[in-house]
Amino acid sequence: MTDKQLYKYAYNFLLSFDIVTKEDLELHLRAEHEKPRDLNIIFKELCKSAQNKQMSSKVIGKSIGGIENLGKVLFDFNPKKVAQEYKTTEGNRLLSDIISKLKPTGQVRTTTRSLWPQFCQSVIEAAHFLDSFETAENFYEWANFFANDTKAKPALPLMISIEISGIGFPLACDFLKELGFIEYGKPDIHLKDIFKALEIINPDEKSVIKQDYQTLKAIDRIAKENGKTPYAIDKVFWLIGSGDFYLTKINIGRQKQKFINEIKTK
Repeated sequence: MTDKQLYKYAYNFLLSFDIVTKEDLELHLRAEHEKPRDLNIIFKELCKSAQNKQMSSKVIGKSIGGIENLGKVLFDFNPKKVAQEYKTTEGNRLLSDIISKLKPTGQVRTTTRSLWPQFCQSVIEAAHFLDSFETAENFYEWANFFANDTKAKPALPLMISIEISGIGFPLACDFLKELGFIEYGKPDIHLKDIFKALEIINPDEKSVIKQDYQTLKAIDRIAKENGKTPYAIDKVFWLIGSGDFYLTKINIGRQKQKFINEIKTK
């Protein structure tokens, strides 16, 4: 099956469910956000990405009434002020301030490997990373250099994942995608499972970073072949894997295996 046939089949597969209309599907294939022209908003998005690691959103965001409430500690998400206030080694001090000012519900574990200390370290490193840019425009000038070059594109999320602990390559891709970079998809577990099963990427590859890289390249290839954005390709296969049309109240359940089985019979 060619890349063009695969995308067409995936698209029509989602439409085969009676509760899904073309309008519902297309709604999810368009980028939800335009690139914010404010470093504070970019910083907030990085904080959101940091809490998306594993089950962190339930442990962190939910316990403080939403990630937005962190603004009360993070100077309204001003990365330059946060970088001035906290050294990169002061994750524990930031955690103490969060506990004091926001009073998270539930148990807050403070051991090194626990979610809260790791999250606070990510936040501080994100602030110091963004502090290296004078304005949002400077950040986009730097990021666009990589995003607009097919061969250099994977280097951008890789560098972000190196600069900010706790934000790995897939989360860095997701951060860029949700920030408005339609040039990026996320090498999500749903996409990797589908692509491995269909041998679009090497199913025997043991290196996680190589799996992520191969998935990102496959998304790009399928997008180019179909005249679509990588963002749209990402969403189609993610919707098959998750079943969650989150912009509506529609949920078709996880259909990954059914889709894989149907493709293999073609």
